[in-house]
Amino acid sequence: MITITSFSTPNTNAPAVLQVAGRLDSQASVALLGSVKKLIDDGDHEIIIDFEKLDAVSSEGLAALVQSKSRLKKLDGALRIANVHGAALEVFQIVHFDRLFELHPNIESAAEQFAMDRQIGTDKSGTDTPAATDQDCCDT
Repeated sequence: MITITSFSTPNTNAPAVLQVAGRLDSQASVALLGSVKKLIDDGDHEIIIDFEKLDAVSSEGLAALVQSKSRLKKLDGALRIANVHGAALEVFQIVHFDRLFELHPNIESAAEQFAMDRQIGTDKSGTDTPAATDQDCCDT
């Protein structure tokens, strides 16, 4: 059983948050993908998934996370994960998802990273977007 709670704020600069509780297994993965799709359809392209109350994650759950990240990346969006702990964190580390996803200790940290990325002009994947300079456009 899984509970997925979604919330976003009227502030367009605030990322949407999905709070996942229970087991992220094959049935729950379908629900997670549906929730992510709804957020994307509503215009949210910055999503934080909060795993504070997650008990366990299966291979189907991991696949759903990869699919969600891929969908968002195609839209120049991003997925960040907060509060991974216990057995779920061990799974993330074993399959190197701690390298694939940005893991944050809490929702606030993930939201702050989205804000910093927007402020310094990096794209959502965390790579620098170079600023154009006079020298770049006007070599003589």
